[in-house]
Amino acid sequence: MSTKHFRFSEVAQAPNVPGVYAWYYRIELTDKDIATCVEEVELETSEEVRDEIVRTFLDTHLFRYYKEVPYFVALSGQLKPRYEGVIDHHAEVSAGLIRRLAEAPANLYELKRTLRLAVPHFASPIYIGVATRLRERLMQHVRLIDSLQHLRASAVSDLQPIPVGATSEEDRDHKFAYEVTMIRGFRPSSLVVSTLELPVDDSIRYDLENILNRINYPLCGRN
Repeated sequence: MSTKHFRFSEVAQAPNVPGVYAWYYRIELTDKDIATCVEEVELETSEEVRDEIVRTFLDTHLFRYYKEVPYFVALSGQLKPRYEGVIDHHAEVSAGLIRRLAEAPANLYELKRTLRLAVPHFASPIYIGVATRLRERLMQHVRLIDSLQHLRASAVSDLQPIPVGATSEEDRDHKFAYEVTMIRGFRPSSLVVSTLELPVDDSIRYDLENILNRINYPLCGRN
């Protein structure tokens, strides 16, 4: 068994053998965005406003990518009213993190460097899958994401996502590509995939994928 890592542009080099794979997203903070944040913080005298500048920066350039999609929930009880509706995920940002960065905003440059180093070894996968031919399956993901990128650039607004309950392999691939591109706006150049070659019985590969999904709860696909 061997594990390999590939950037989005390198997927064609993946081995075309049975195995499991996991996609990750590498956060890319730009020097321009950091410089703007640093300047705004250093020019501001109000501690409260400085904190808000940092909070907005972190939400815009980091945490928004990892926000959970809305859940539909229903509550009911015997001889009780029934309640149901959609709930949104509200990400809480550590007050201590905000305060430290507001006091030394230039630390964002070092965070940029270390965040890049953290993926994939210290990151949660955004999608986990299994394939009898890894390269072919991953190239399918690449083609779907590329095609949706072109549609997104053309401002196509009536494209419909694959239903949540879709279970076929092709439907799951489309759903993953749709969420990556149209919902979260991930940049393909920041996607990284790890592969694990597993020349074992199909049932073992699928069991491993099943377990890994339930341990990691990947953001863009729960099988």
